[in-house]
Amino acid sequence: MDRKIVIASHHAMAKGIEDTLKYLTHTDLDVCVLCAYMENKKIDSEVANVMSKFKKEDEVFIFTDIASGSVNQKFYKYINRPHTHIIAGMNLPIIMSVALNSSQEYFSEEAIKKLVNQAKDSLVYVNQSKKSLDKEDE
Repeated sequence: MDRKIVIASHHAMAKGIEDTLKYLTHTDLDVCVLCAYMENKKIDSEVANVMSKFKKEDEVFIFTDIASGSVNQKFYKYINRPHTHIIAGMNLPIIMSVALNSSQEYFSEEAIKKLVNQAKDSLVYVNQSKKSLDKEDE
C-alpha cells in the first residue's frame, strides 16, 4: 500500500502549501498538486487526470481548500473509491500529520476524525490566547 497526497485549491494556494510542506518536513514528498483555474483547462479533466495516477490499493488523501467550492465538488465523485479520504478546509498541520505518518496500515475513520480535530485545534486566535497567558502571569 502506498499513501498518496493530493493538495487541490483554487488558484495557487495548493502549490504554496506543497512548497512549505516540503520545506518544513525536509523531505521530497511525492505530492500531487492541482491549482485550479490557473490556465484555461477544464477542472473535470484535471481532476480525472490526477485520480488516474493512483492504483486501486493506494490510500489517497485529497485535501481541498473550500468544502462547498468547485474544486472539492469535482473530487466528491471519488468519495466511494476505496481508501480515499477527502478533507476540505485544509491546513498545513493536518497535511503534515498525514505526510509524516510512516504506518503501512490504512487510516481508520476514527484516526482521520482525530487528525481533523487536531487540525481544528491548531487554528488559534492568538490575541485571545495572549490575554489568557497575561492573566496567568498576574
